[in-house]
Amino acid sequence: MPDSSEMKEILDQKKWAVLSATIVGYIRSGLPVGSQSVNRSFRLPYSPATIRNIMSALEELGYLTHPHTSAGRVPTEKGFRYFVDHSDFEQSEFEEWTHFSEGIEPLLSEASLTEFSEVLTEIVIQVGRMSGHAVFLMETGSVGDVRVVGLEAVPVSGREGLLVVILETGHLLKRTIIYPEGIGWVEFRKIVLKLNRIGRLKTISEIRDAFFADMEGISEAWNDFVGALERLEGTPGVKLFGASRFAKEPGFFRAGDLESVFQAFEEQIALFSFLKKLVEFRGISVSIGSENEPPGLDACTVVSIPLLRAGAWFGTIGLVGPVRMDYGQVIPLMSRLSNRLNHWLSGLGVE
Repeated sequence: MPDSSEMKEILDQKKWAVLSATIVGYIRSGLPVGSQSVNRSFRLPYSPATIRNIMSALEELGYLTHPHTSAGRVPTEKGFRYFVDHSDFEQSEFEEWTHFSEGIEPLLSEASLTEFSEVLTEIVIQVGRMSGHAVFLMETGSVGDVRVVGLEAVPVSGREGLLVVILETGHLLKRTIIYPEGIGWVEFRKIVLKLNRIGRLKTISEIRDAFFADMEGISEAWNDFVGALERLEGTPGVKLFGASRFAKEPGFFRAGDLESVFQAFEEQIALFSFLKKLVEFRGISVSIGSENEPPGLDACTVVSIPLLRAGAWFGTIGLVGPVRMDYGQVIPLMSRLSNRLNHWLSGLGVE
């Protein structure tokens, strides 16, 4: 996320025009951009000499740099950050969205919440095809405020039973429970059936409160058992699609760069923690270079949107690619997708 001190710095109209043109030129070509190119390609009302002076000033401010002895400039991470924060991408026309939307509407209109994972997987794959970048789906794997559809009991041994909690997303959470002293399979099954009756479409904490209110003088053993419900946690799941697209990006030409990116996605807990922090922004988040906390993603831009329903975080979908990505395409796509998916989630019921 942007540094607050950088957000306070506002470039004047000339500097912004030259910075924006330089970055767009660099995104298109991948090559250092010179003053002649900016003057010719973007028709700015400044001479090449004036543009050159402005570029020098932008370099001193840290927005541009120049590789080797080339006269052309390339944007720095700070330059990209300013460009993303001050460009009106979300208001721009995005003709591709109409075609993309037509492809996903049948999926959304016919899906129930229990098909959450399957529907989002297909949509994420389509986002990857359209953008040309690798994409990912992070499912939180935690109970949080997600409601429970049902609970099931399965005998394991004479002293243990398996508790299965079915969430409204279609996910299953499982825990092997050691029966409290003096309790066997029959009693264990009865208590799970009771939890089922009082717990449909409630959160885990609401089920616990209802259970305690319904059973006066509950034993300490059952108290411990119901407490175990709250410790039910799944493992965050990350699916990465289109990883081969990294190999086509000039920014990932070294094997070590690719290895670092893949390791970042293998460290799912660190990625989960990072994406969880971005949920507070609720809409689209664009994290550039060193802003990405998981080691290995410092050469990337991650564009992500959280999936929310009734305040509960169901997961995050995102797009990951080089810092030199086409923000003018990616940001409108992800912004519109955020609005559509979260509207879909908020209107779903449980079958």
